[in-house]
This record gives sequence, C-alpha cells and structure tokens, in this order.
Amino acid sequence: MKRILFSFFLSLITILSFATDGFTVADVFTDHMVLQRNAIIKIWGEAQNGSLVEVRFAGQLRKVKAIQGKWQVTLKTGEAGGPYKLDIINGNNKVSFQDVLIGDVWLAGGQSNMEFALRRVKDAQKEISSADYPQIRYYKVPRKFYPEHEVSKASWRVCSPQTAPEFSAIAYYFSRNIHKELNIPIGIIQTPVGGTTVEAWTSRTLLMSDKDFRPIVQHYDSIVNSYGSDGYEKLYNRYVSSLAEYNQLNAEQKKYIDKPVEPMGRKNFHRPIGLSETMLNTVIPYTLKGFLFYQGESNTARGAQYRKLFPAMINEWRTAWGQGDIPFLFIQLPRFETKTRYWYELREAQYLTSHHVKNTAMVVAFDQGNPKDIHPIVKDTVGWRLSQLALGKVYGKKVVCQGPEFKKMTKTADGSLLLDFANAGTGLVSKDNAATLSGFAVAGKDGKFYPAEAIIVGKNQVKVKNNLVTNPVDVRYLWVNSGDMNLFNKEGFPAFPFRTDKYRLVTEGVYVNPEPKICRSSL
Repeated sequence: MKRILFSFFLSLITILSFATDGFTVADVFTDHMVLQRNAIIKIWGEAQNGSLVEVRFAGQLRKVKAIQGKWQVTLKTGEAGGPYKLDIINGNNKVSFQDVLIGDVWLAGGQSNMEFALRRVKDAQKEISSADYPQIRYYKVPRKFYPEHEVSKASWRVCSPQTAPEFSAIAYYFSRNIHKELNIPIGIIQTPVGGTTVEAWTSRTLLMSDKDFRPIVQHYDSIVNSYGSDGYEKLYNRYVSSLAEYNQLNAEQKKYIDKPVEPMGRKNFHRPIGLSETMLNTVIPYTLKGFLFYQGESNTARGAQYRKLFPAMINEWRTAWGQGDIPFLFIQLPRFETKTRYWYELREAQYLTSHHVKNTAMVVAFDQGNPKDIHPIVKDTVGWRLSQLALGKVYGKKVVCQGPEFKKMTKTADGSLLLDFANAGTGLVSKDNAATLSGFAVAGKDGKFYPAEAIIVGKNQVKVKNNLVTNPVDVRYLWVNSGDMNLFNKEGFPAFPFRTDKYRLVTEGVYVNPEPKICRSSL
C-alpha cells in the first residue's frame, strides 16, 4: 500500500506552474482558488533537490526541503471565508496567489453529460446573464490525452456571466443551490471528458488485478501490438490529416462523408487507463469535500462488469486522495432509446453500488433523459436533485433528498402484488395525475413479464397486477432503456428503478465493448 501511495505522489506533478531554478507549484493552485474548509490541506510542487520551500497562509508558516525534486506541505484551514493570500517561497523565487477563498471543494467527473457546458442548456442566455456568484469558482482540468500532449494552462474562474458559459451545467446548478443554502464558497474541479469509459479513469494496476477487468487491458494491448514499431504513428498521422480535410467541408458535404475514426492507441482518450494518468493525477491530492460523478453511457454494453468496476474505481480514487471514505455522489443514467446497449442493466449496477459502497449516494434521473438525444439540454433538475442529495446525505440537513425506493412485496388474495416503498416522503403521487402508474411489469414462475396495471393504494404502497398472470412472483419497474414514468413522492423525487427477480443479465461475460469506439468529441 505504501508503494502504491508513493507512486501516486511521484506522479502528482505532471502539470506545474513554471518558475526559475526548477521551482514550480502544481497548476491547480492559482488566483481565485477555493481551499477546503476545516481540513488539513496539501500544497505541492517541485524544487531543486534539498532546497527549502516556505509556504505562508492565514498566519501559518510551513517549511520543507524538496526530496527527489518534489515538495509537499500541509496547512490547516478553518471556517469558510476569505479572501486570503497564499505565498510560496523557494530561494529567490516567490509565488503569491490572491483572492483565495475557504469553502467546500467538489470534484466533478465522468463523461459528456457532466462535461455539458452551461452555454448549451435550454434558455442558456437567460441563465448565464444571472450567473453572478463571486463565491462560486471552478477549475477545468486541461484535456490532456497523452503525456506529450501540449495543452494550455488553466486557472480558477470566478463565476460570472463572462465565465459561466464553460461551467459544467450540472456542477453549476449544484454549486448555486449549495451556496444559496449554506452561504459558503463553493469550488468545483472539473475533469469530465465526453465518451470516456469508467476504465479510462482507473490505473493499469487496478485493471490487471481482477480477472473480470484484465480483458480490457489485454484487448487494448493486443490492438497496440498489432501496429508494429511505427504503424500506430503512421496511422495516427493519416487520421490527423483526414480529420483536417473533413473539417474543411461544409455542413451539406458532411451529410455524405463520414467523420474519420481515430485509431485506438496511446493518444486515443477512449483507451483504458489514460486519463487517470494525464488528467486526474494532476489534481491529486487537492483536498476535497467529495466527488460528483455522471458516467456510464460508454459502459452500457457491459453492465454486469460495471457492478465491480465502478466500485473499484471509487475505492481507487479515495485511496489516491487519502481522505478516507469521503462522499461520492453520482447520477444514475437517464432514459435513452437504443437497441444495441442495455442501459437498464447499468442502472442496476449503479444502484447496487450506492448500497454496497460506503458513503455513496445516487440521484435518479430516468425522467430527465431525452429518448432521442443522449445529451438532454435541461440540466437544472438533475443539478437540483444532486444538491438536495448532498444537503441530506453530506451536510446533515433534514430534507427529503431521494424518491420512493422499493422495500417489500406481498401477495394479495386477488392475485395482485402489494409493494411497499421507503422514501415516500409525505406520500406517493402520480406526477401526471394519471389514474394508473406506468413502467411496471409482472411475471409468474415462467419468467415472462407483462405490463402491469399499477395504482397507488396508500401513503407508501402500490398495487400491481395483470389478469394474464394469475400467480405473480416477480415485478420490475423501469427495466427498460427508455419509457414513461410517473411514480414520485410529493417532494418531487422519482422512484428508483428496480426488479425483484435474479434472472441472468444479458451483459454477463462481456468484458470489452463489442464494437469499435467512434471518435465523437460530443459524446
């Protein structure tokens, strides 16, 4: 374990603020940053071996000598507040960071729906024009896809109508709601990259440690080895040239010509492992309040594997940060129509993770999906639900923060099934005021499921039946890629998808994506 943590430390400083004589501070430290309140925080960088580094902050002075060219100090923060100044000195070099706030820092990760910028939401200009929140800041980790990939430096941005357009929409709504409720500064570190699988955010060591993960690396290695010594670079250069030609086409021409496909290899951000090394490690171990995560679309062909892989990623992140079981809040996949993937199986994997991994919690977002568009443009509801989840599960507020969750099934004399739900709040409701509920199905011992008539019969109970199933034994709710739903509690939270059966998953035994990855920057 010590060796693993030491290797993480050695890889921390891959992107650093430049100074002279080899002195640097990790790039995540800039003016306008937010530091985690009431915590022992870490500040790190590089310096000449054996040279002295002094760090001054809020009346504290820390001195440390660089070891093997690396230095790191710890500081103690108090209650939320600011602005402060952070000074770091190494010989004749001095770096001063201004307008530093103390508040809560969340890392927002995942793929496209977390990356989805505020400028793309419905009524974006109206939202952006009012996004004047000086105590909300965000830092976008540069999209560095391979070690020698040259990227521009990033800096912490104060939320304003000028900076808000590039803010992750979900993270923005989350931050705004938490800030208004708690009146403290909120900092968001954004790492999401559209189209990425969960394994892109893990280490090779992790993937090789489990027989169900190992095929991911073996499949990737077999592709890379098939190119020969210089075959990949030739293929990649050809791709870059073709992409440049494609980008010169007009919209009409692009209707008839396919976008070039990026070859799988060490520069492809869809590859396993890559982004944990080139992006995530650049902000480890920046002290956090917790994680926000929205991912899974790219793993929907492998829902069974995700049951183990997603928890493994969470545990690896927590180990890397060294903050114990800090909160990990995530969003369950919404509805989306597809015939080649199994979104419902991945949703179940996410649900199981929320129950089996300590200090995790999940937002249900089935109703917020667009069946025809993998990138729904309405994000405020999901952001609000995520903030309510944090208020209830992390900040200890006595609020209803989740929807009805199936707990118990009882057979009735008339051949119906009576379902009991937790998290009913002040009562179950049909959101569209329909007489019956949608999304339920029942089956007998033959395992054939039929759409069920479902009605609310009490504060926390639903009765389901189908006259074709005289002896029902199992029920499913939203065990589909996409569909209609209307079961909520009165507080406005949707019911969790669930099933009572244990039938074999379609994705069992599938360890790699069955089709090639297409390079689409918007995925």
